[in-house]
Amino acid sequence: MIIEKCPHCETQHVQTEPLHTQVFVPGNPDTNWTVLRCQNNRCRHLVLAITDRHGNVKQLYPSGGFELDSEASISQEIRGDFREAGLCLKAGCYKASMVMSRRALQRCLKEQGCTQHNLIDAIHHAVSSSILRRAFQPLAEEIRQYGNLGAHPDNDQLANANQTSAQQILEFTRLLIHEFYEVPETAGRLRQNRQQP
Repeated sequence: MIIEKCPHCETQHVQTEPLHTQVFVPGNPDTNWTVLRCQNNRCRHLVLAITDRHGNVKQLYPSGGFELDSEASISQEIRGDFREAGLCLKAGCYKASMVMSRRALQRCLKEQGCTQHNLIDAIHHAVSSSILRRAFQPLAEEIRQYGNLGAHPDNDQLANANQTSAQQILEFTRLLIHEFYEVPETAGRLRQNRQQP
């Protein structure tokens, strides 16, 4: 069975070896549990797949995919907020996911020196101070606006708090974390390697 991405090694479209299949509910063959082994030789971890009667994957365990680069100097608070946003997304809690993405963004900006109380002010300060590239401003604004949907019931637009929106907002957050933390560190390592004889 080919799965979209291994939750352990994150290899895309990886082949897996089925080890055991069990009917989820006795007497109801509509949903099965299948234990798979990732065929990436550097991984070989087990994955539990919940499939329908046609073998289509409905859910994978562990959820995976919400860990940030372990080599990057990213605070545990940001890692925790990002991971929780991903877990909420997987659990179908889309408003909660968007709120946690917004929280991760606000933490990032605060760590970059943007101490404004309101996130909209922190984003404007980050752009005007060249802390945040202008090209990333629309992403930051979307994270803020969609996060507000989940946080403020006085303007509740439930139709916009859906899986697609929450997934996109999480991806935007991942891009901004990459921009703030991973790009500078990678650039620094490349410069250091180039200067070595």
